[in-house]
Amino acid sequence: MSNKINPHETKEATHDVDLGQVYTRTERFIENNKQALTMGVVGILVIVGGLLGYKKFVAEPKAKEAAELIWKAEYYFEIDSLEKALNGDDQWPGFLTIADDFGSTPSGNLANYYLGTIYMQKGEFEMALEHYRKADMGDEILSVMAVGNQGDALVELGRTDEAVKLFEKAAAMETNDLTTPMYLMKAGIIHHQSSNWAAAAKAFERIANEFPSSNEANQARKYAGHAEALGG
Repeated sequence: MSNKINPHETKEATHDVDLGQVYTRTERFIENNKQALTMGVVGILVIVGGLLGYKKFVAEPKAKEAAELIWKAEYYFEIDSLEKALNGDDQWPGFLTIADDFGSTPSGNLANYYLGTIYMQKGEFEMALEHYRKADMGDEILSVMAVGNQGDALVELGRTDEAVKLFEKAAAMETNDLTTPMYLMKAGIIHHQSSNWAAAAKAFERIANEFPSSNEANQARKYAGHAEALGG
């Protein structure tokens, strides 16, 4: 009888043993940790169930309540009655109360956006910056505007290095013919004022080339040529 070992048989046997060992180890691990594993699954279900319950019984009613309350403050804002828009009247809350009480809801975020705009008009730029930062807007354009408006507040505060980064961020968030050229123009102007000619020319040229029908296009062409000449 031959004593040669068939390598295929050895490989298959070894493979079978390995699978058996792995299964045994896994089975033993599950048996030894059954309570911990079960508690982990239960814990996940509790968390998910809690989140769903919070959304249904707390978040959604709170969002609905906020949406029903904010209209009066919006009305006061539209008629330029800023103090009443901020603080409300005897019957209706203003944006300050809505932002404080319903800050995590869409209306609460919108209230923070309005507050940023009001404080910009009042010249209180730190307060404007604070509220724009809190405005987590669901609408794509308003989200861009909230970031860009932070840049405007920073310009007023003399913090142009921070402002230009936010203008560039806002320009990149949502490509469209309104906000993209507007914030590229703001970024380009700051770069131009800082004698950063290459960055200024790049911003202006992008407006001229990619958004030729925008309101900023003609001015951007002139500024691009000026920046290129100075940076030459």
